[in-house]
Amino acid sequence: MYMMWFDDNTRKPVARKIEEAVAAYMRHFKTRPNIVLVNEADQVQLPDIRVRVAGYVQRNNFWVGWEDTAAINAAPQVATTGTR
Repeated sequence: MYMMWFDDNTRKPVARKIEEAVAAYMRHFKTRPNIVLVNEADQVQLPDIRVRVAGYVQRNNFWVGWEDTAAINAAPQVATTGTR
């Protein structure tokens, strides 16, 4: 499950925006998220949470959530090339 967080404050660093989004997620869901989906322009490296770029996420939007990484890693890889 994801929670969308929007923050377009230009004076605040992206890392701080993500920290605030994580705190809001924890208040609402009573658990710590393990991933944040961001726009390419908002990509940062953080020590305690995985930040992944998603093309459908708009700038200044942060999709905070939890993914079962064991299930993702165990899923079969699907070919991304089309057939013609």
